[in-house]
Amino acid sequence: MLTETLHSQLAEIVSQEAITSDSPTVDGKRPALGVAPRSVAELAAVVAELHAAETATIPFGGGTMLDLGAPPTAAEVALGTGSLNAISGYEPADLIVTAEAGVTVAVLQATLREHDQTLPLEVPCPDRATIGGAVAANVHGPLRYTFGTAKDLVMGMQFIQGDGTLVKSGGEVVKNVAGFGLHKLQVGALGTLGVIATATFKVYPLPRADQSLIFAFEDSDAAFTAAAAVRAHQPAAALVGDAVAQQCLFGAVRGAHVLLVRFMGAQGAVARQVRAATAVGTEAGARATEVFGETESATLWQLCVDLGSDSAPTNVLFKASAVPSEMRHVYADLLRAAEPLDEHAGFVADPLNGSLKCGIHAADAQPQDSSVDADTLARHLRFLQHARAVSQEHGGSLVLQRGTVALKAAFDVWGPSPQGLQFMQNLKQAFDPHRILNPGRFVAGI
Repeated sequence: MLTETLHSQLAEIVSQEAITSDSPTVDGKRPALGVAPRSVAELAAVVAELHAAETATIPFGGGTMLDLGAPPTAAEVALGTGSLNAISGYEPADLIVTAEAGVTVAVLQATLREHDQTLPLEVPCPDRATIGGAVAANVHGPLRYTFGTAKDLVMGMQFIQGDGTLVKSGGEVVKNVAGFGLHKLQVGALGTLGVIATATFKVYPLPRADQSLIFAFEDSDAAFTAAAAVRAHQPAAALVGDAVAQQCLFGAVRGAHVLLVRFMGAQGAVARQVRAATAVGTEAGARATEVFGETESATLWQLCVDLGSDSAPTNVLFKASAVPSEMRHVYADLLRAAEPLDEHAGFVADPLNGSLKCGIHAADAQPQDSSVDADTLARHLRFLQHARAVSQEHGGSLVLQRGTVALKAAFDVWGPSPQGLQFMQNLKQAFDPHRILNPGRFVAGI
């Protein structure tokens, strides 16, 4: 239980306005207190105080990825980084930018765009998502095929260990070989090894051209065959979507399945790629082709990344992976398996990266409702178990990104423990000895 003593001690570190009783709920648990430090020094001091009091702490940024992870074993304080919102260093000539954890992705991109640069880190809801949260959750989209994930883009970081120690790792140059890459451990650790304070990114020049093609197919195998052929023309990204996904993206259905392909780069090169890809789609049997220009293209791909975000808590969202060449089989199998669900199940597959996102939306779900009946729970559980088995059969895995507390209790969010589990547990002990940071939310209850 939180004590008045802890409240008063935190008030000595941050202003009274930075302490609130209004905090986000995480899988049914709502912290009694919210704290929002306004500087890196305050953040470190607050974490040190919470460590001394052994207080279960939920770090969060914009709150867009709080569904990710297993339910926390305890949640007493919500530690917000939204007030750490300064872009503290930017050298356009060096293609390097440093931002505090609470800077939103949209604000950072707007600053970069003023210098014709961009950070190819795709996140849902960029107006709310913060760079600290995006890195902690290792959020990425289809452009991963060309630019990699946050682990490839983050050059350095300041983070606070669970005992309040401020750690600086990496550097502010594109080529840096000094010291250990401790900041890489924070990418995708979901805040269980530390609270990100600042991050330094490698950025890229804005492409001179950005165009997308949409091919409509009646057969999913033809869509994946076309995607494999288009790969030879160096697309920046590609996706295959079913009819439900199309309805969400376009408000209409182009075909039973669509293939979206994106080309980015010099004007002349993109024009040649679009012509070549159009011929590939026609040869593969596409019954319709649409071309989108730069503004429409960027909007379309953001919609793809946003799919499944900001939905009712009764909905289910998962991400599966497989060997890229096997993704067509996973996609086709899960579409068939979803038919008995009697719910809206939408699928978007990334054939280049070997991943698939599925969202299940109950037609009568209410945003304020957080429970489902036993029959629905059983159907979801059977489908998820099948989907995980299919993904593993084809060389991949499955992570449940959203589901009710009951579903998460019945289905392991992260899946089987990895071979390096003991190493991960040792890291947790070293970085967060009192286990106060997001307790229980990561792999195997870390």
